[in-house]
Amino acid sequence: MYQKFIIFFVFTLIFIFSFNVSANPPEAAPKKWPCDQVYNPKLNLSAIWQGPPIDNALKNWWKDDDIIDYVNTLSNPVLKEDDGLRIIEEFAKKYTYLGLIKKREQKEKLVFLFAGLYQKAKDRRSRQYKGIIKFVERQDSFRKAIGKASKLIRQYRKDKIDIKDQRYVDASSQLEWNTRVFDQRTRLTEYICEEPVFNTQRLGYQSRKIYLYLQ
Repeated sequence: MYQKFIIFFVFTLIFIFSFNVSANPPEAAPKKWPCDQVYNPKLNLSAIWQGPPIDNALKNWWKDDDIIDYVNTLSNPVLKEDDGLRIIEEFAKKYTYLGLIKKREQKEKLVFLFAGLYQKAKDRRSRQYKGIIKFVERQDSFRKAIGKASKLIRQYRKDKIDIKDQRYVDASSQLEWNTRVFDQRTRLTEYICEEPVFNTQRLGYQSRKIYLYLQ
């Protein structure tokens, strides 16, 4: 009885330790993350795809020129949802007899199609998040420039330097320019934060349409 307890205790410790080692902590958002959306630069495949595994498809989809063409077309960010669904339907019907009976290769082709779309969306999301970070860093540089120009102007006023003095003129011009650019860029924040959302939504409706043909 005592030996069984020891064995159970050891295996419990091994399980807990293994879980703690393998569990990846969520990636922390960078400072001054500007978006309302939770910081998540990676696409959650299981939340998007209910079909068969795509490990092999991820390695091989790009070897098929026809699939590459469809993936590129469907990955166009300005493509309307109705047009995207129609294109997927067109693709699926290519691998049927008279649009009624599925050909043997249809399932593999559809899985490859999704794998390509997922890879494209995944890469785009990564670029979008990096772009948002660079956007924030650039905004910080404008903010610092605004602060520097404001400080100079306050000092010039304190020193009673004439507003026509070139130093004063230059500082005023810098303040005005950087403030205008900063404000214009600030109005773009909501737009750039929505780009990853639209990217995921597009992949979502595409995956659901593809999955319909796999059932």
